[in-house]
Amino acid sequence: MRLQPLAFALALAACGGDPGPSPTPDADALADVAPDTSVADTADDDVVADTASPDTAQNDTREPPLPNTCDTPAGSALTHTAVPDGYCAAVWATDLGTPRGMVVAPSGEVLVLERVKARVTALWDDDGDGVSGPDERATLASTSGLNHGLALGGGYLYASSASTVYRWPYTPGARADLGAAEIVVKDIPTGGHSTRTLVLDDQGRLYVSVGSGSNVDADSSRSRVRRFDLTAIPEGGLAFGTGAVQADGLRNEVGLAFDGQGRLWGVQNGVDQLARADLGGDIHQDNPAEILSRLDTPGAFHGYPYCWTEFLLPSGVGLGPGTMWAHPDFMGDGVHTDAWCRDPAHVQPPALAMQGHSAPLGLVFYAGAAFPTEVHGDAFVTFHGSWNRDTPTGYKVMRVRFDGDVPVEATPFLAYAGDGDIGQLWPHRPVSVAVAPDGRLLVTSDADGVVLVVGHTATE
Repeated sequence: MRLQPLAFALALAACGGDPGPSPTPDADALADVAPDTSVADTADDDVVADTASPDTAQNDTREPPLPNTCDTPAGSALTHTAVPDGYCAAVWATDLGTPRGMVVAPSGEVLVLERVKARVTALWDDDGDGVSGPDERATLASTSGLNHGLALGGGYLYASSASTVYRWPYTPGARADLGAAEIVVKDIPTGGHSTRTLVLDDQGRLYVSVGSGSNVDADSSRSRVRRFDLTAIPEGGLAFGTGAVQADGLRNEVGLAFDGQGRLWGVQNGVDQLARADLGGDIHQDNPAEILSRLDTPGAFHGYPYCWTEFLLPSGVGLGPGTMWAHPDFMGDGVHTDAWCRDPAHVQPPALAMQGHSAPLGLVFYAGAAFPTEVHGDAFVTFHGSWNRDTPTGYKVMRVRFDGDVPVEATPFLAYAGDGDIGQLWPHRPVSVAVAPDGRLLVTSDADGVVLVVGHTATE
């Protein structure tokens, strides 16, 4: 699949424990480059459906036609954008207050947490023009401190602040205030990384991710994903410390999602300012890797703070992306060595290493009807963008291609079409990603207060 108008090399995307918004570097304005939305005609001229025999029709393995999900108002088209051939990008909603978490309701409304306004807003497109206008939205819930996490399930809407998880009774189609909030989880440790990502499994259990309190903590007691049984919530909420540890040793696991088989995955923001004299001194530009991990083994330890994952080390020094190394702060403690970090009896290795300091914040597995079959089961990851790197990286959406159960590569899917990853003509910083009812991909961008959408042109 060719990315246009730039020729992108394989990008195993990056993060770097970005605890907050980073300054956007200035760049010379570049010419507007419209995305190429043409699609090759894949129809077989030798096969005519009307005259095909039953056996021929049964054995026809051609991909069924795709609908056109690129029919949006001309003024909403996203400019200076690189997407794969056949895809298109547009602005779906504007004038939101630092939109972060996002979920799509069964009734089609798109629910977005606006951090600067500490509220959850429902967006829709009743007039069918391909965008959600200013009259197509309503505030559903608000309470002090709401900043990131959002989940929907079991008749409730869940949202988080740095210290608390709240919920409201929710009926699909609701477009009015949901009333007073109920506290679900309380006493979450504050300070440091402040996002509290929320997901629910098919049993109705709630998972809450909390990142580190500093760049490198003394242990992993805070940096975990905890699981809560919601069948009996006491007055005032469940104490955070009572949650079962689903995954341990994750510095800042912001993006969480279940795949089509019900397995939990996450993307992690790695440590900053990394240096090891024996590996080249200051190696922080491309290390540690941001990582994609399977989190379906309850209680498994994933390395932080004792270990980090290689993305790119100097020639003759590195052992390749995904290699685990000991963090220098712990190498003299008599326990944590490179060998210890590489022993799966101690540390569960990452599933995929991605470019360091890209700050992955959102994750979704695709199962919609708008994209080609080859995309189904793959993941999309948002890169919020770097701060701990001389040349900024990130500010895009990546597609993670899977071979069966194994992620094999990450390539740019929605990115800046100019020189580098960011510029004056690209104000976007992707946060959350979701699949719309029609199969399009929705992306929140907190830097400019918009929701972006990626569609696909029709095929015959």
